[in-house]
Parts: sequence; C-alpha cells; structure tokens
Amino acid sequence: MRTQKKAALVLIPVLLVVGLAVYLVKSTFFAGPLLKKAERGVVDDVSRLNATKVARVVAPENLESIQQALSLAREEGLSVSIAGMRHSMGGHTLSPGGLLLDMTSFNEVIAIDEEAKTVRVESGATWNDVIRAVNPYGLSVPVLQDYSTFTVGGSLSVNIHQSDPNYGSIMETVRSFRLFTPSGEVLEVSRTQRPELFDLVIGGYGLFGIVLDVDLDLTDNHLYQKHEEALDYAEYEEYFTTLRSDTAIENVFARLSIVPDETLLKEMVVTTYAVAGEGAVKTELEEDRVWLKKLFFDLSRSSEAGKRLRWYVQKNHSVGAEPLTVTRNNLDYNDASFLEYHSNEDTDILQEYFFPKEALVPFLDSLREVVVRENINLLSATVRYIPPRSEGFITYASPTEERFGVVLYLNVGRSPEAQEKVTAWTRELIDTSTELGGTYYLPYELYATKAQLKAAYPRIDEFFAKKTAYDPEEILMNKFYRRYAKGENE
Repeated sequence: MRTQKKAALVLIPVLLVVGLAVYLVKSTFFAGPLLKKAERGVVDDVSRLNATKVARVVAPENLESIQQALSLAREEGLSVSIAGMRHSMGGHTLSPGGLLLDMTSFNEVIAIDEEAKTVRVESGATWNDVIRAVNPYGLSVPVLQDYSTFTVGGSLSVNIHQSDPNYGSIMETVRSFRLFTPSGEVLEVSRTQRPELFDLVIGGYGLFGIVLDVDLDLTDNHLYQKHEEALDYAEYEEYFTTLRSDTAIENVFARLSIVPDETLLKEMVVTTYAVAGEGAVKTELEEDRVWLKKLFFDLSRSSEAGKRLRWYVQKNHSVGAEPLTVTRNNLDYNDASFLEYHSNEDTDILQEYFFPKEALVPFLDSLREVVVRENINLLSATVRYIPPRSEGFITYASPTEERFGVVLYLNVGRSPEAQEKVTAWTRELIDTSTELGGTYYLPYELYATKAQLKAAYPRIDEFFAKKTAYDPEEILMNKFYRRYAKGENE
C-alpha cells in the first residue's frame, strides 16, 4: 500500500502537466461570463440546452419598474418569465416570445436584525450578497446550496436544500415574503397570512407571482472542525445514523468515486464539520480558489486519468489541501464560476434523485449499471440528507420518512441524437427512484414524461389547477409549465 501511494505521488506531477496542456487547449476559463447578454433576443439557461427567442428582456431595479414591465407585457400580449442567475436547467426561467424579467438588479439587502437573527433581502440578491452583509454580525445563512452565487428568489422558486442535516429545505427558514401577483397586487405572504400561497410559491418555479423581498431566519456563524473518513457505500446509512446523534455536526458532505473502475459509486469520502467552540465567530471572508477547482474539474471532464487524479486527491489529500478549521460563512462562500464550460459539442447538467434512506444501495447499484452501460461522463456524485417535512405543495421531502438524495453532475452531448440517449437513461433512473418509493428534483432538464411527473408528484395536476386559479390569464409562463400543463413539445 505504501509503495502504491509513493507511485501515485510521483504520478501526480506528470498527470498535472499532461492535464494542464489539455486544459489550456480545451478550457474556456477566460471565455467570459457563462450567461451572456441576449443576442437578437435569444437567451438560454446554464444548461445551454434551452436557447429561446424572447420579445424583451427587462432588468427592474425597483417595484415601479416591475409594475411597468407587467403593464408592458399586458399591452403587448406577452407572457412573462422570471430569471435570476438561470441555474435552473429546464427552461424554468424562459418563455418563448415572452418578456424575460431579469431580477438580478433587484438586489438590496434591506435590513438585518441581529437580536432576532433575521435578514430582509430583495429577491435578486445573491447569497454572496447576503453572506457579506450578515458576516460582520457573526450570523450565517441556515440553508444554502453548494454555491453562493445564485439568487435568493431563484433558491425559493426551486426550494433548495443543503448539506446541514439539521435543516430540510429553505422553506423552513422563510418567515414571510412580499409577492407581486399577476393581477398587480402586492401581498404579504407567510404561514399565517395566505398560507396556501406560501406553500405554492416556494418551490413554485415563478408561476404564481414575483417574489419582491424575503424575511429569512439566520443562524450563528460557528467555527467548525473538519473531519474526513473513507468508507464503502454500503456502510453509509448506518454511519450517517451515528453522525446524526452528534448534535455538534452541522455539515456533512458525502462524495462518491466517479472513476470508471471497481471503485465507481462504491468508494466514499465523508467530510463532516462540527462546531469547534462556543458562540458566533466574527472574522473576514476568504475568497474561493476558483482556478484550482476549475483545473481539477476540467481535467476530470476530459479524461479518465483526470478523474483518477481528482478522486485520488479528494480521498487522500483533501485534509492537507484545505484548512482543518473553517467558519460556516467561509464554508458556504463558494463561487460556482469554476463550473463554467462553453463547448459547442457538449454541456454539463445536474440531476438529483430522492428515496428512502434504506434504498441508497439499490439506487446506486442501478445507477452504476446505467453509467457503465451508457458510458456516461459522470463528473460528481454526492449524497444528501432530507429530513421528514410536510410543508410545500409539490415537495421532494416525505412527511414521514427520512430520505437521501443523490446529486449527479454530468457531461452530456448537445446534439439531438445525444439528447435522445440522455432522455432514455434519465427516464430509466426516474423509474428506478419512484419504484424505490422516491422522486426526482424538478429544476433540471425536462426529460421526464408527464406520466413520470405524476407518479413522482401525485399533486401536480392540482398544482397546475391552482396556478390557473391565481393566474387565469396565464401571464406568468415558462417551459416547464408549457410542457407539463399545456402539453407542448411532448
């Protein structure tokens, strides 16, 4: 074993040199922003699979400009879609021929209540904006996806979840929000004021109104101690149950091998972050090492050797490469730009599947079979925890059982032929998840059939009926609704 490690250490510089040459040729690190401004009215989301011609793009900075945009849409007979950073990957922020409301300039952090531990923030602000604002108070965001460069409103619209096992989705941290309705009213929405809208808007993909600002709970910015352990995937359910008994642990990251060999989706590295001291920490934020992450990620995208190198470093050298203590805010302060990729032939997409905890091994076994058979370019596979929750009209959580979610980051072809293959194996994975008593996450490419959507989310038709009740003119529109509620492009 010691000889193998020495050989691997000698091999690392060689792989880095070779990989760097490939990286410099193929990488688009200096290619500019991933989401460029609309050219001739054509916009897309981060998947680069949904290029859509729109009539107008409007970037409001205040309520008056939002009102004017809706009035303009009515005058011109346009539908309206709502966008933040456009990291939803299934056209959820786009409506063909419509008006695209780009909310990223509507981005003020309005107020912080240090004593109550709350923040009021406009929906177009990014989580980076929020973290920078609350960090001097020793406060932090309770629920956040892996990266903090997404908008608050976008996160509400897909009802995000994160790696802190003490929380479920972002919904449980929302106290209230103001909603600009399709009819032009401004409504205060909470669990006690208009509770049905509260359940519909969070996780409602922008179909019920425009979220103006949100009152969110905060938590303490704790100092964490990092611990890492390698184990077999079959051990994880029991291992995680033990972790949950330690109330000091506030973040868990479980990564699976992506190397196409006997370790594929079997070897795991579990990283935990436990509170290392009493009280909140007030310290400076540290910038993310985007270039280094991008180098390793691009190498793993382009070759099997790159995957081996990345997994070797994650499994054996992550502790030495990263600090053993870190604050919650610095752990969350992550820039997603290292994921930028601009190839004309292929693109990166996300998928996520949820199922009862005890179904983790059979799901991963089925997933492995599909990945090998279809020669899928798997870039990342992680396991998340979803506690039981009953809130939300269409939710991936179960009201009674604990669930795991498997998050997949994949590189796929963009051609019609390649996308036809992706559609086929994605539908197979959806069926596997639902047969195991689970579901799949809705913000991603619309590969599922309507029958699969209904099997995974039995209340979806009722959800669509509520949408037409609150928006009878169907002025708020996106590709998700057009496909599954109106039967377009099936």
